[in-house]
Formats: sequence, C-alpha cells, structure tokens
Amino acid sequence: MKRTKRENNVQFRKSGYSAKAIAALIAGILTMIVFLILVFYSGIKEETPKAFAVCGTAALVVSFIGLLVSMKCVREQDGGYKVPYAGMAINGITFLTYIVTYILGIV
Repeated sequence: MKRTKRENNVQFRKSGYSAKAIAALIAGILTMIVFLILVFYSGIKEETPKAFAVCGTAALVVSFIGLLVSMKCVREQDGGYKVPYAGMAINGITFLTYIVTYILGIV
C-alpha cells in the first residue's frame, strides 16, 4: 500500500510549561515567603518599621500580577496545566491573605 502525505501528518501537543507560568509560580512562592517573614518578624517586634508596609504592598501587587499572568497562561497554553494552576492557586491564596490582613489592619 502506498501512503499519502495526509496519513503521516501527525501533530503532537506542545509539552512543557511556558516561562510566564513558571515565573507566576515563583512569584507566588516568593510573595508567600515574604508574607510569612513579615508576620513572624512583626510578632517578635512591638513596633514595626514603615518598610514593612512597603514590602507588604509590593508583595500584594506582585501576587495580583502573578494571579493575572497565571490565569492568562491557563487560557493560552497548549501543554501541561499543573504549573499555571499551581501558580494561580498560590497567588490567589496569597492575594486574599494580604487583602484580609490589610482589611483587619484598617479595622
């Protein structure tokens, strides 16, 4: 039997993760570590420096950006979904934790 070109035209899914998805996951992990450091250090010291507020706000912004990037990676990625979903979960939890902390700090 003679094979035609159409029978040999096989396309595989793209494997691996995009650099944006990995960056969003790393950003989520780093913002969670920053949050834990800020919480533990502020529990030890009675007066916290103003740099804590700057670090916390910067981590909140990075967490929100990481959440948006990981949501975008889930929509557009063709390969694996574990890293973008993990980044979305970690950034979402961290973002909500920062928001709750700020709301409780204001009240």
